[in-house]
Amino acid sequence: MTTFDDHVQQWREWAAAPWGRIRFAVVRHTLTQVLGGRGPLRVLDVGGGDGGDVIPLAAAGHDVTIVDPSEAMLALADEAARDRDVALRTVRGSIDDLPTGFDAVLCHFVLQYRPDPAADLAKLVAAARPGGLLSIIAPNPAGAVLGRLVRSGPAAALAELAADTGTTATFAQATRKITDTEMRDYLAAAGCEVVAQYGGRCANDLVTDDAAKWDPAFYTDLERLEIALCDREPFRRLGQFWQLVARTAAWPPSCNVIA
Repeated sequence: MTTFDDHVQQWREWAAAPWGRIRFAVVRHTLTQVLGGRGPLRVLDVGGGDGGDVIPLAAAGHDVTIVDPSEAMLALADEAARDRDVALRTVRGSIDDLPTGFDAVLCHFVLQYRPDPAADLAKLVAAARPGGLLSIIAPNPAGAVLGRLVRSGPAAALAELAADTGTTATFAQATRKITDTEMRDYLAAAGCEVVAQYGGRCANDLVTDDAAKWDPAFYTDLERLEIALCDREPFRRLGQFWQLVARTAAWPPSCNVIA
């Protein structure tokens, strides 16, 4: 049993909350931008958990595989796929032993738990076909400082700025801090070209009235704002998470994703 198995209920509560729904709405939007009009594609979601990012892709006709170490999370993915009447493949495993030949490889909110992001990135690249896409997401250290400021004040923000590690309340673990700049360097060293960058929860965490976010009209406007900000400077650099989309060599010239 993994730490993630132990915190399934906390995860479900977080994912159902407005801030969790915003996280998934933004990524659904960005993946549609990147993969829309292509396919069906073979998609691998590494650490994909309950399938929140890829079930919409499976529903759109893509061939989806989730690899995750948590049996409980994979059970949620299988249940959600049945509820949506979509087909996907779930495999219990880790980033250390991945299948290969995928058109798109997703690794969302995983690398911050791992000891060596550069080594893991090499494994993700190996799982993609030549010219395949990689989507990497991790918490944004800059956004964490701003979030701590509005919630807890400048002393807490200074402590966050100085801290070597982050924290995840849902899974009760310390996490590695990885900036988008560091990941760009890792991607370049692995021979990948960044073709798009996004940010998420650029606005949500600056609104401290969490109760208002449960109001449907307020939430609708907040989600629309988040999607409007996710690919715009400087907002995409200030969100609670960053997303980099990269390609290995030989992606077809018709690709129109803009960094």
